[in-house]
Amino acid sequence: VEDASKECGDCFEKASRPNINEEEKRKILHIVIISGGSTRVEFGGELHVFLVEVMVKLYPAIEDFFKIRIIQPGQHILNM
Repeated sequence: VEDASKECGDCFEKASRPNINEEEKRKILHIVIISGGSTRVEFGGELHVFLVEVMVKLYPAIEDFFKIRIIQPGQHILNM
């Protein structure tokens, strides 16, 4: 989790630079989690909370640009 938070911080810092256009901001702040198992879904939720409660407060101008996407190769997220 520490590595993920550092990487997110680096991405938010990069996306906040004045020379980065909106399309680039969206690309930089598009987070993809592969697999919809319970651990990955839980991580996605915790990551979202971290981004909203910490990163958006530090970088409010880019709040609308981050996206977390969970990609599941099967038909359902949280397959049992």
